[in-house]
Amino acid sequence: MKKLLSLLAVFSLVAFLAGAASAQQADSLRVLLTFGGHGFQEEPFFAMFDALPGVEYTKAPLPEKADLFKPGLEKQFDVIVMYDMVSGFKPEQQQAFVELLNTGIGVVSLHHNMGAHRDWAEFPKIIGGKFIFEPAAFEGKEYQKSTWSHGEDLKVTVVDREHPITRGLDDFEIHDETYGGYFTSSNVHVLLKTDHPKNDPNLAWTTQYGKSRVFYLMLGHDRLAWENPAYSKLLDRGIRWVAGR
Repeated sequence: MKKLLSLLAVFSLVAFLAGAASAQQADSLRVLLTFGGHGFQEEPFFAMFDALPGVEYTKAPLPEKADLFKPGLEKQFDVIVMYDMVSGFKPEQQQAFVELLNTGIGVVSLHHNMGAHRDWAEFPKIIGGKFIFEPAAFEGKEYQKSTWSHGEDLKVTVVDREHPITRGLDDFEIHDETYGGYFTSSNVHVLLKTDHPKNDPNLAWTTQYGKSRVFYLMLGHDRLAWENPAYSKLLDRGIRWVAGR
């Protein structure tokens, strides 16, 4: 009888642990992570995503996987995190991507993704900004080529201290690449700013495109930025916010 009770206890424990693991997996956020079109330090970048709690991610190199971005993807993934800087999608892929965003899948856009799809006029509307490679006009204002500078120290100020992404986050400093002279849409809600002379003031914002929540974070050039505790916190919260979590 004691052996039977012991076996039952073991089986119950195994079943409980299996159920808990299954529930945790079901509750995990499913992320499709894009990259391509720009070199980066791959090992520490993916290590940062490996360390995110409750996040399961799948790599999607672009442009090879561009055909994935169409309606139906929202059934497989909760969030698209974009770290690519591809020159563009084909017209039919652009249309499919817009249709996908009308389903409500979350979008997080990071750093040099602002320079992706440089000839697609809709992309700045999707992420709320654009790194400019040739002189252009946006919202009635003329812009020259954007600039960048490696290895700068930026003071970051939290503008909205009540937003779920930044609530409780203190102002911080980060060693990163600066971008200057880029376009920021008037429709975005700014979360972070900097006064660095080589960077535009707006560092992070939220917006919406179609039914999709969008979070853009300008920071994130290399491991010196990714290893900053504030960065991983912003990334984690950004993913959860666009997913509605």
